[in-house]
Amino acid sequence: MLFWAANFHVVKIALEFYSPVSVAALRFFFGVVSLFLLVYLRFGNSLFKIRFSAKEWWYMFLTSFFGIFLTIYFFNLGLKTTSAVNGSLIIATSPAITAVFTFLLQRKKVKLIQWIAIAISFFGVAIILVRGDFGKLAELQFEIGDVYILGMAIVFSLSQVIVSKYLPHVDAVVMTAITSLMAFVLFAIFSLPEFIAIEVPTDVSFWSSILFMGILGTGIAYTAFYFCVVKLGATTSTLFMNLIPFFTVLLAFPFGETLYAEQLIGGGVVIIGLLLFGFTKKKR
Repeated sequence: MLFWAANFHVVKIALEFYSPVSVAALRFFFGVVSLFLLVYLRFGNSLFKIRFSAKEWWYMFLTSFFGIFLTIYFFNLGLKTTSAVNGSLIIATSPAITAVFTFLLQRKKVKLIQWIAIAISFFGVAIILVRGDFGKLAELQFEIGDVYILGMAIVFSLSQVIVSKYLPHVDAVVMTAITSLMAFVLFAIFSLPEFIAIEVPTDVSFWSSILFMGILGTGIAYTAFYFCVVKLGATTSTLFMNLIPFFTVLLAFPFGETLYAEQLIGGGVVIIGLLLFGFTKKKR
């Protein structure tokens, strides 16, 4: 969660040089290399004996498309115009969104108190989206960057349900490596024209941000998260994402980002809703 929180700040450095899709392609190039090194260290030559059914490949592609390709594209696109703190507070609603998807797709029962908790979390997001001015809500006036981050939260949550329902038996490191490779191929295809047209940056800050996001913010972070999804389930695992806003706010100061009252109020409401939701799950 700490590495993902840092990504909210670090990606802004890389986005000064390349478009969102090209930044993602470079990030996942290094992420995939680090992931497959981890896989090889764990399995050795037996890695090449691992086989999957056609259905498993299909669900891994869906996980890659929703959980990595669209998630990271919306993430990069959103953070071009919104703040790191805003982004982290909105993505923190993933546990609530995941619960809605598990209800709709897996028919898992959701208690009334949990629906109330979900509503509270979404109300907190609304405060952040309209910057405390609810007149904007009636007129549907939102910052486009915040809308992209909300889209990121939705597609990411959907991918966790897919993993939890269809791929719980697949090794987390192997699955993360394969889905990241799939996403990298998609990013590379769409970013190729820009790589051909624009000279490769030589700035140290750019490559430092890419390496951080690729190795730590992708290879290590995704492996740890999908391991939790497989072992704990989608909804429980996404509760750990409550820590992302906390770490992002702490990192806002060294990165020079300003905090506003509506962010703190909206974030507080989001966290209250998520804590209530988490408490009701423990009481089951």
